[in-house]
Amino acid sequence: MQRFEIASVRPPTENFSLAIPAHYYCPWGKCAFCPSVLFTESRTFKRRRLEEILEDISNATLLNELVLESGFPNQSAIHTLIRDYPQLNGCIIHLVYWHLYANASTAFLGGANPLLYKSDFLTKILRVLKSTFPSIIRITSYGRTKSASKKDVQYFEALHQAGLDRIHVGLESGSNQVLKFMNKGVTAEEHVVGGQKIKDGGISLCTYVMPGLGGKKWSTEHAIETARVINEIEPDFVRLRTLEIFPMTSLHGKLRSGEFIELSEEEVVKEERILVENIECNTTITSDSAANLLIEIWGTLPRDKEKIFQAIDNYLSLSPEEKLEFSLKRRVEAFSSQYGGLSRPIERKLNKLKRMQKNDEKYYEKIRRIIKYIRDRLIP
Repeated sequence: MQRFEIASVRPPTENFSLAIPAHYYCPWGKCAFCPSVLFTESRTFKRRRLEEILEDISNATLLNELVLESGFPNQSAIHTLIRDYPQLNGCIIHLVYWHLYANASTAFLGGANPLLYKSDFLTKILRVLKSTFPSIIRITSYGRTKSASKKDVQYFEALHQAGLDRIHVGLESGSNQVLKFMNKGVTAEEHVVGGQKIKDGGISLCTYVMPGLGGKKWSTEHAIETARVINEIEPDFVRLRTLEIFPMTSLHGKLRSGEFIELSEEEVVKEERILVENIECNTTITSDSAANLLIEIWGTLPRDKEKIFQAIDNYLSLSPEEKLEFSLKRRVEAFSSQYGGLSRPIERKLNKLKRMQKNDEKYYEKIRRIIKYIRDRLIP
């Protein structure tokens, strides 16, 4: 019995999908905000041969049969299987979660941009996945709009016919100035052309937008131009991923030099309001990242704008002190949800805060430090 490779980086909607990598890591890997550039030696982009991928699917099939024959979903049966095949633990657990939480119905073709492959390469993989696992009803992947803009619509039609249902793309911004400053390697026009071709090919499109990416200099432009690009593409989903600046990234260097000025949480929320206000196409917007402050920014646009504005304005109406307390509560909830509870250092910090009085001049500064500490440890 052999293991199969698992694509570790995937969208939150694919957390429990059967995830087979089409390639390793990102072929671009130059975005100023991306922490993956810090691991260029251990996370070097590498294409996979078709034979490797098909072998992974074959190995997943055999191991899946073993899981089902073990007495699954009986926990003791799974524990016995893990004990008997310690070298396959990760793959076994992946398959168990796939059955428990995805009903063995979804798959994800991993890698930052499988669109770098020709259609024949991808359609072969998609067809084998569908025929090998008849329970699969949805297959998704990541993709770069730059690559998509260079394809014809027939390319995406072929992928859709073979079983690809959705592509997740990182727009990040629709402002050419922001895209250039962040070294995204794509223009707003390429965003539009690539996104439209994906949609025209019959594939559902999920776009990711990064509030705060324009900093103080381009905040309004970032929001308005991003909304413009979204209106032209008309994606099925818009997902918010608030900017987090990681140490040692290029953007962190720009922050320290003063070339980039980070927005406060309140300013990010104001930017989000401008974004939502200017989106006119029919789409679903979701705030489902641990980096986001307002999880209430979700719904169908433009229908649910007023509901979203109400949530935003409720936050903006709070006093500065109430905003800090709100932020702390949300960050604690996000950490607890992500890690299954609070770490001991966070518990100690919160306990010290409880012993302080609100009229203590250091009380709210303490809250700020705790918020920063938690945000630095969240996975966006």
